[in-house]
Amino acid sequence: MRSFAAEAPKRRATLDQFAAKDANSYGVIRLAAAIAVVFTHAFGVVGGWDAPEPLFASTGWSLGAHAVHVFFALSGFMVAASWERSSGWIDFVVARALRIMPALICVNIAIVLIGGLWLTTLAPADFWTLDNVGRFMVRATLMFSVGVGLDGVFMDNPMPRSANIPIWTIRYEVICYFTLLAFMSAMAVIRMRGLMRLVAVAPVLVCSGLVISVSGEPEAFGFVAQFARFVFTFYLGVACWIARDHVPMRGTIAAAFGIAVLAVLWAGLPVRYPVMILATAYWSLWLGTIPMGWLQRWTARTDLSYGVYITGFFIQQWLVVAVPGISVAQNALAATALSLMAAWISWTYVEKPALGLRRFHGRLFSRQTFGAPAAGQAR
Repeated sequence: MRSFAAEAPKRRATLDQFAAKDANSYGVIRLAAAIAVVFTHAFGVVGGWDAPEPLFASTGWSLGAHAVHVFFALSGFMVAASWERSSGWIDFVVARALRIMPALICVNIAIVLIGGLWLTTLAPADFWTLDNVGRFMVRATLMFSVGVGLDGVFMDNPMPRSANIPIWTIRYEVICYFTLLAFMSAMAVIRMRGLMRLVAVAPVLVCSGLVISVSGEPEAFGFVAQFARFVFTFYLGVACWIARDHVPMRGTIAAAFGIAVLAVLWAGLPVRYPVMILATAYWSLWLGTIPMGWLQRWTARTDLSYGVYITGFFIQQWLVVAVPGISVAQNALAATALSLMAAWISWTYVEKPALGLRRFHGRLFSRQTFGAPAAGQAR
């Protein structure tokens, strides 16, 4: 006789079943995305600004750009979850600052020290000036500027003066954090909870998707189009968090997104850019539901993705100086290995201890109430 369990209908996999940290492989996906950024930058670091990068000709975005979309989609999902675990908006802001700033400050200090002590072609008196070092620290740490460099450092590289290009996307990440803070606080004030919050998210996605579609080729995107691009990607993750009980995670859907992407690319439709982002967001979430064994367990507790992202480019630029004639493949492989080591140091001695400060801060502000999230809003 068949058991009741055997007769019970099997529950279809939905995103909520993988929301817990130990139940998903999102740490692996983020690390793979960071390595993809390093791999993509190897082409420009070795070949110069105009060097062709993987996927750019066929999709309008390079492999590294698509990897950044992975970061933003997963960030929207996870940061929305972080909001609902926070004791209030101050706790949320401090948690976000502790995740981004300590490692970035330390990496920028290391870049200045290495650049000034070993790499610069200038005399010490000319390098160690407030205009040079101070300008770099302010623009690279507080403004996340892509164009800032250090005098006399990497001047003859194919990408001259550039010290840490990837940090420019952090600016948009921080903006997304503050928009989420305002959005979730407003939802709490008007008592809009559960799936009803999708009513407010939908216009954000529609408007940002339209801006992306009418802004032409991505290489010509200005601030507004880039802002729309990252808001669209981030809020796809937020929407998936809000509706996680109702978002199916199936390979057939992932395959359908693949077909849709090929179709819009073949047709050359303007909507191809938001469609690619939508597909990338789903693929990221779906791939993270696949068990990955020890690698999944390790990345859940040792998050090297951010460290690889903010150290990889400087290491790649240094390799061009240290190893004349280095190839793209050699640069990518060596930089990946070295940035993983640098990221482990950053995680072990900077990022993880900084994140530990949130426990103390959370207790300090546990009585905060304005705009405070509630666990009951999750569903």
